[in-house]
Amino acid sequence: MYFAFANEERIQEKISCGCVTKNKEEMKVSFCVGIDIAKDKFDVCIKELKADGHSVVKGSRSFSNSEAGFEELGVWVEKRTREVSSLVFVMEATGVYYENLAYWLEAHGFNVSVELANKVKNYARSLSVKTKTDKVDASVLASMGLERALALWHPMSLVYRELRDVSRLKLAYKRNLNALKSQLSAMESAHNKYDMVLSLQKEQIAFYENAIDKLDEELKEIAQRDPELYDRINKVCTIKGLQFNTVVAVICETNGFRLFHSIKQVVSYSGLDVKFNESGKHKGRTSISKKGNTRIREVIYMPALAAIQHNKPITQLHKRICEKNPTARKKGVIAGMRKLLVLIYTLWKKNEEYIENYGVTATVQTSGNEEN
Repeated sequence: MYFAFANEERIQEKISCGCVTKNKEEMKVSFCVGIDIAKDKFDVCIKELKADGHSVVKGSRSFSNSEAGFEELGVWVEKRTREVSSLVFVMEATGVYYENLAYWLEAHGFNVSVELANKVKNYARSLSVKTKTDKVDASVLASMGLERALALWHPMSLVYRELRDVSRLKLAYKRNLNALKSQLSAMESAHNKYDMVLSLQKEQIAFYENAIDKLDEELKEIAQRDPELYDRINKVCTIKGLQFNTVVAVICETNGFRLFHSIKQVVSYSGLDVKFNESGKHKGRTSISKKGNTRIREVIYMPALAAIQHNKPITQLHKRICEKNPTARKKGVIAGMRKLLVLIYTLWKKNEEYIENYGVTATVQTSGNEEN
């Protein structure tokens, strides 16, 4: 079968070179399958890169987003491509709908790239694409895979996926809990109070509080299944201001920093990188990009406030920035968040505990923009 052959070839490739290819130049991409995926179906466009540098469409079609549809895709692609090693599948991260196909393709030994929606949107804009349909989106993704050196997607381990799902549910419950508490406070301050409404509101609050406690216990139980992972998490927890669940949330959202090779990448992925607004003599306000994982920013905000109070290097950084920007004190908090994230990344990569007064400036290099 085609996919059995693909898997065998991919395994031999891994054995011979000792690693998975990282970009299109190493892979010598000749064919790209662009996939625009939805809940019930996905649209596919295959393009081939010719020797003269231009691309041609080899075919386009829709398939059902199911196991049967995946099998049909395999047969269809086989008829239109030559070498499996020069083939890459590119799709957009659309909620969870892409996951079944991405895991299926990876399990059968294919190169898969999953790109963020903003990145795909910006690429389409560079092509002056005005029409937006599923078929057009698949064509754009196919062109993107041929023209750009895209990072390959790697599936999370089972432990990381379970930690991520539990952590995200807890975060959603905390949002709901905070909203309910605010509503209850407003209800209790009203002139006329309806006891039944207050009672139901308190029941909802109690439910979320109990659920969050259970999720906290579940996070620890899952992490303890992997002793090495549990030990590394506890080492990062030696940073003042950090709790176990915060570290778990950051680690599972970044897949253990598996695809990150620099502090700059981590800061950018979290949306804490600085966005400048300058042109000629004009110097506008700087701000963070916020083009990244919002959950990371959400989970490290409160720990950053605690670290500003109890972690000496972060306290000093916050003080210095607030003195420089007395009318924009939130910059100090953002710098504290960035510094805290950098510390988490550094200790995780080095597999070390935090030593407050040893080698902080030498071992922890920030992105260079924390004071902007």
